[in-house]
Parts: sequence; C-alpha cells; structure tokens
Amino acid sequence: MNTYSVFQQSISMVLVMQHSLDQLKWLIVLVKFVVSNLQSGGKYHFRVRALNSEGLGEPSEVEQVVELVDREEAPEFELDAELRKTLVVKSGASIRIFVPIKGRPAPEVTWHKEDVPLKGRAHIDTTESYTLVVIPECTRYDAGKYVLTLENVAGKKSGFVNVRVVDTPGPPVNLKPSEITKHSITLQWEIPIIDGGSKITNYIIEKRDATRKAYSAVTANWQKCSYKIPDLEEGAEYYFRVSAENERGIGEPAETPEPIKASQAPSAPDNLIVSDVSKDTATLAWTKPKYDGGSRITGYVIEAQLKDSDQWTHVTTIKALDYTATELVENAEYVFRIFAVNSSGRSEPRESRPAVIKEQTTAPGFDLRGIYQKMVVAKAGDNLKVEIPVLGRPKPLVLWKKEDQELKQTQRINAEDTATSTILNINEIKRKDGGQYSVTGKNIFGTVTEIITVQVHDIPGPPTGPIKLDEDSMTISWNEPSSDGGSPILGYHIERKEKNSILWQRISKALVVGNMFKSPGLIDGIAYEFRVIAENLAGLSKASKPSEMTYALDPVDPPGQPVALNITRHEVTLQWSKPEGDGGFSITGYTVEKRELPNGRWLKANFSNILETNFTVSGLTEDASYEFRVLARNSAGAVSKPSKPSEVIVCRDDIEEPKIDADASFSSAVVVKAGDVFKLDARVTGRPIPSLVWTKDGKELEDTGKLEIKTSDFYTCLINKDSLRRDGGAYALTAIETTEAIKISERPLPPGKVTLKEVTGNSVTLSWEKPDHDGGSRITGYIVEMQGKNSEKWTQVMTVKVTEAVVVGLTQGEEYSFRISATNEKGTSDPRPLSVPVVAMDVVIAPAFKLLFSTFSVLAGDDLKIDVPYVAQPKAAVTWQKDGIALKETTRVNAEIAERHLYLVIKEATRDDVGKYTIKLTNLAGEATADINVIVLDKPGPPTGPIKIEEVTADCS
Repeated sequence: MNTYSVFQQSISMVLVMQHSLDQLKWLIVLVKFVVSNLQSGGKYHFRVRALNSEGLGEPSEVEQVVELVDREEAPEFELDAELRKTLVVKSGASIRIFVPIKGRPAPEVTWHKEDVPLKGRAHIDTTESYTLVVIPECTRYDAGKYVLTLENVAGKKSGFVNVRVVDTPGPPVNLKPSEITKHSITLQWEIPIIDGGSKITNYIIEKRDATRKAYSAVTANWQKCSYKIPDLEEGAEYYFRVSAENERGIGEPAETPEPIKASQAPSAPDNLIVSDVSKDTATLAWTKPKYDGGSRITGYVIEAQLKDSDQWTHVTTIKALDYTATELVENAEYVFRIFAVNSSGRSEPRESRPAVIKEQTTAPGFDLRGIYQKMVVAKAGDNLKVEIPVLGRPKPLVLWKKEDQELKQTQRINAEDTATSTILNINEIKRKDGGQYSVTGKNIFGTVTEIITVQVHDIPGPPTGPIKLDEDSMTISWNEPSSDGGSPILGYHIERKEKNSILWQRISKALVVGNMFKSPGLIDGIAYEFRVIAENLAGLSKASKPSEMTYALDPVDPPGQPVALNITRHEVTLQWSKPEGDGGFSITGYTVEKRELPNGRWLKANFSNILETNFTVSGLTEDASYEFRVLARNSAGAVSKPSKPSEVIVCRDDIEEPKIDADASFSSAVVVKAGDVFKLDARVTGRPIPSLVWTKDGKELEDTGKLEIKTSDFYTCLINKDSLRRDGGAYALTAIETTEAIKISERPLPPGKVTLKEVTGNSVTLSWEKPDHDGGSRITGYIVEMQGKNSEKWTQVMTVKVTEAVVVGLTQGEEYSFRISATNEKGTSDPRPLSVPVVAMDVVIAPAFKLLFSTFSVLAGDDLKIDVPYVAQPKAAVTWQKDGIALKETTRVNAEIAERHLYLVIKEATRDDVGKYTIKLTNLAGEATADINVIVLDKPGPPTGPIKIEEVTADCS
C-alpha cells in the first residue's frame, strides 16, 4: 500500500543547542511526534510535511522501512547481602524485606510462605522497580521461607529469603498416649514445628485430674519425646500437657483434647452368636465384656473368616451389641470374631460357631423383647400403640383377638401390619379396653400364638378403713384401696387435723410405702384425726374416711441394753433393766427382737408376752452373728422405742470347765438339831450349762416332800425340811459338762422365693429368702446366674453373702432369666429361678409437682424451709429463679435437692427475700414449672419526717 495516513496531533519541540568557545554556532529545533495504535509486527514508511498559512510543503521521507517489534527483558532481581543470609528478627519487631526488580514488560510479583500466598498481617508494596514486604510485631509463627516469584512474557524467576524469629518455641505436635495401663500412661510427641529460632533444650510435662482445674508438674527437665507417668489411680481420668523450652524460655503447651483414663484393655465380649442368616447376610449378637478394663467400652471390631482360609477380613466397627453383616457369599461357611475396644486398646477376640450362609425357612414367631413380661400399661385417656416384630419365612399371616373374640376393627381400636411387624392401636383407651389380647401368626411351617396383657391405669379408690391408731406411739394403719385403678399403688399421703379445726395438714413429707405411719410433731393432750390418700401413676385418690379422734399421750422410755448371760450355738439368754419412765402406766410386758448380721432385718423373737426382764432366744444359726433389742409395753397399750442393741453375739458353744461356788462354811461339818431345817446352796458356772447332781454318801438324791431340790441354769439349792439322825452324812454337788451328738453336714436346700425389686434399662435388683435348711453348716454365700433369651448357657454374674444383689451391664430391651443358688462348706444347692423372665427397660415419668400451698410467710429474722414434693423418672435437672432471674445461692439462701423433694432454705429472713420463686424440672419425658410466693413479715419503718409542730399552748400535755 502506498497510501499515507495523516496524523494531526500535538507536536513536542526539542531545542538542541551546540556552542563552542561561548559562541552560538547553530540552533536546531527538533520536533518529536509519537504515532500510536500501530499493529505489532507491522512494517511502515513515514514522511513529514510542514504546514503554514499558505498550505502544505513538500514531504520529507524516512529512508528505511520501520518494523514494529516489542522490546522484552526477562524478570530480574538481586537480593542484598543481608537477605542472602538468614534474616534474624526478634519477636515483637517488624520484618522488612526490600527487593529491587526489573523486567520488560513489568513482571507480575507474588510472595508465598509455606506454599501459601502471603496475606493477613503482611503488607506488600510493589512497583515496576521494587517489591517490599513488611510484617509488623512479628511472632514465632512468622518464621520460615518467604518465596518471591517474578513472571512476564520473557520469563520467570524465583528466589527466597529465610527468616528466623527469635522467640520461645511453639507447641509440640501429635501429643498422644502410646501405652495405657491401670496405673500408668506413656505419652509421646514430636518436636515443635517452630523451635523459636534456637535449639530445644528440654520439655516440661504436667498433669491434672479431670475433676480439678489446676495442673501439677510431673517433670521439668526431660529431653526425649516420650515419657511414662507412673503412680496413677486406676479408673481415674487425667489431662496432660507438654511444653518445649529453649534459650528464650518456655513455649506454648500441647494439651490432650480429651481426658485419658488409667485403664487396661477389656476382657473379650461374651456369647457371640449368629442369630439369623439369609442367602447373603448374617445377624450377629453379643453381650458386653465382664470387665471393661477400667475404661468405657468405645466400640466393637468385627472380623470374618471364610472356611479353609487363614485370612481374617475386617467387617465393621460398631458401638451397638448386634450387627447384620451383608454381601456374604451364598452357601459359604463363615466364622466371625469380635473385639471389645476401650481407650487402652483391643480385647482378646471372641469367636462364633461356624455358620453357613443360605436362605432360611422358619416357623412363625413374635419378638416380644420390647414388651416387659408381656404386659403393656397405659393411662386412661391416652393413645396406645403396641408394635411387635413378626418373625418367620415365608411371612406369616397375623390375626388379633381379645378375650378369644376376633378383634373388631373400628376407628378407635384397630390392628395393622407392616413389612416386619404388626401394630395394635387403641385411641383414647378406657378401663374396659384392658384385658388379654392374643396375636397369632401362621405360615406353611406352623402356627404360634402369644398373649399380651393390657393394663389401663386410672386414679385409685380411697384407702379403706377403718383407719386404726395406736394411741401410745400415734402410729396409724389402714387397708389398701378396694380399687388400685389398674396400676400398682406407689404409696400414700397422710393428713392430720386437730379437734375443732377444719384445716387438714399433710404430715408425710414423702410417699409412705406400706400401710403404717407414725405421726410426728404431736402436742401432749391434743386430740387428732387422721386420713389417708393413695397415689398411683395416674394420680391421687380421694381421701379415706377420717380416723376416730385420739389424744396424744406420754411415751414409754426404752428398756436398758440387753446383756447375754449364756450363749450356745442355737440359744442366747438375755437380761435387761426396766425402763426409767413407764408413760404413767405400769409395764405389762416386753418384746425381744433379733437381727442377723450383716444385713438382716429386725424380727420378733418371742411369741408370747415376756413378764420378766430376761428371756432365752432359741432357734438361732450356729456361727451366725446377731444383735438383740427389747421393747416395753405399759398397761395403756403404749409401746416404747427399741432399746440400744446388744453387743454383737456369735452363736457357738464356748467350752468352759464347770466350777462350783459354795459358801466357805460348807467346807467343814455342818451341825443342825433334829427337827430343824437345813439348806445347802451353791452357784455354778460353765459352758455349755452343766448338769447338776446332788448325792449323799455316793447315792443320788431326788426331790421329795421332805427333801426339796431347786435348780436353775447357774444356781442350785437343797433344803431338808425335817432333819433326822439318818439325814447326817456327806452331801456332794457334782457339775457335769454336757455334750451333744455329732452334727452331720450336707448341701443346703435351695434359697426361698426370688423377688424382682427393681428394673432399669441396664440393671436388675433381686432379693430372695434364705433356704429352709442350711444343710447343717453355715451358709457361706449365694451364686447369682443369668441367661439371655436366645442362649442355652447360664452365666455366673456374681457371688454375694447377703440375700440381695444388683445385676448391672444389661442391654436395654433385652430379656433375661435369673436364678440363685446357696453354698455352704459341703457344696452348692440346687438353683431357685426367678419365676418370670425380665426385660431391661427404664420407667419414664414426666416431672410433676405436688405443692399444697403456693404462698409462704415468715417473720423477719426467722428461718424458712419450704418443702416441694415432686415426681420424675429419670432424675430431673432442677433450676431456680427469683423474680425471673437465676437464683443466686448464698450461705443464707440456698436450694437443696433430695429424692422426691426439693427444699428452699432461707436463714434469718429479710425483706430482700420477698418475691416469686420459680422452680423448673426437666428430664427426657418433659418438663414442669411451679411458682412459690414468699412474704416476709417485719415491723414497720419509722414515720417519715421532719416532724411538724402546728401549735403550742401553755396547757398542752
């Protein structure tokens, strides 16, 4: 192309002057013009023409062809001598890195530290000629390698600057326990990533009990990266921390995030069974280990092994006590094993029996583990839903009946089936809906029927009477309600009122269990009436009819402490002193009670009235330990409190040689006149009680009308009522030691009736009666055994010496059977089973208050204690507020909690204590709140002033 383009732009002129010897030779005016918007790589011709008022002049052309090419320079920088070495900065000072740069075009500048772009507190300033990084107030975490990268189209260049911040070291890394035993924990760690710019000299190891806040030093001068902490308490939990130290001081500590328990690996799980298989699955179940190693079981590891293989394959890690393994090989034979895991490691494995994986065909069945003792309890008016898993292959056909009649399906009562269960629905349940419901499953392999009992609970009827009152001890008794509302009676509330009063006052602070209650706080000479209210899970009954009006009288003092006069292996002879106070009436008899140690109950030892102050208790067990106490009764019928118990008495025959203590005058001849009466007597000691025989001239004497012989356990006397010459001679008293036949021992009989006292989600409390016969030797203990529903094996749970045991570690919803055996020196009795299986299940009760009053008053300066009865299961969390603000407890105002009762205690009440106190109870079943108003009665303040005098007269008084 020969076409020229015209550029009309501003022209810059440059005057270039050349001079010599201070003389002006010539002057050149240079015109500079920049042509823009040209194409890179293009080739151009240029010419210039002058323009004046007459027009354009001739052009002047540039001789060469101009080719447009960008000039490129690769990026370049140069670190000064200080930066080429390691840059050392003290902590708290500023890090400053200045680097001159060049390159054409201007390079892109990036800074990195530890492969991460530099940002945050770092200030970066970059121009075409330099880049500057400034980090103010540096710390140990700013140490490291700072990488500078320059890049443009001509190339790329990187370099780095090492920065060392002189500071204390950072925390050690990967702090964890490497070995745990029941008395020691070994820790290990790695050196800090940041050493603070100087060598680590040593480590400081500290520990603290998880229940405390302060750490204590274990060692302050340790050089290695592991340490064993000894002398720990078994089962206790500890936190640990480790700090590194250099020449600048001690750095930040590394701390264990969770407490570590001093423990050891658990024992193996029990009873690993394969409970169900299909063509590609197997369901496993097991029980917890007997010993958890002193630390909580955190899970279980399951492994599987094919037949003819030596390799075990990991299946899963799980926290539950059952698992279904899937994707197994059909018709293959497997063995499974399981490990229990705690913080100290794995247990030994427990292996299952071999199981072949194939489809099962089974008869129908129902899984009733979720229904305790095949009984369902509902409160009247509630909606009931009973869901029962259905077993059997092929799936059974299910039919429900009530009282042998097919269940009629209605909107309120109906049954439905799902893929795995059958469901009975009863909406707004009524008392008439209670009864026995049968559920039947049927398939080609058989038929099964189970019976479920439905109990509907309503409030009970009132306790029946007449209410009886023991006038002397003011102990009232009553009979159970005629109707318990379909729910067991939980207990009773006792109310009392004085004669001529209309206000009934509740005097039982807690539910009374049983049908007897002793009234507290009575005033002598005042007449009282009493009534009783029953309570079950559904609520409170109506009050019973009141008792007859009865006056409170003085009590009888207890007798003196009983003392043992004689002890054999089956009997104890006791003696005591009379009561100091007889309650205003003569003492008419005594009752002796005994208690076998260590945990026996007080039982009545006599079955007829005792008139004297001594008594022989028989029917005791050889080598057993007992305590005895005595109660006195006066002619008004008042019974004293029990005496102080006797010393502990062990029933065994203590061998003591017989001794005779006679008057010294009998050692020489005794002279009497014919016709006179003479008496010979003596006291005797010895154990067992010796037999006493009187003889004359070697012949045994007998009791006759003329010769009277009186003998008790430790005393004897001989009386001759009419002395004759032939009565003279040598009289002798002989004490003969008694013996008994040799005892033959054998195994004891089984224990008596076994009773279920309490059941929760993971424990069962049992009690039982002693055997009817101990086999001739002392019972040394009892063996408690347990059996799971699907197990044929009985497992020994514990051995106890008392007639009660608490079995823990059960699985929620599982069914168990229990049995008890007695042992003596000859062996173990046959077991006595609990009559029905037990399902471990928690009883849940929503919180509820039982306040009689909501307003309480107290005089200023007096103490106030407010009793707030409540029910809740499981235990509820309690919060207190005063006037809407959390109650601040002090030594004067505080809230207390006891079983079934809350207490608000205010000491020396003041006007500041007036207000509304709010209590809130919360558990998994719900929550409840109650308000209490407190009024403090105080004398008024002084009249306000100033006092004004309106008028004064001479005669005012």
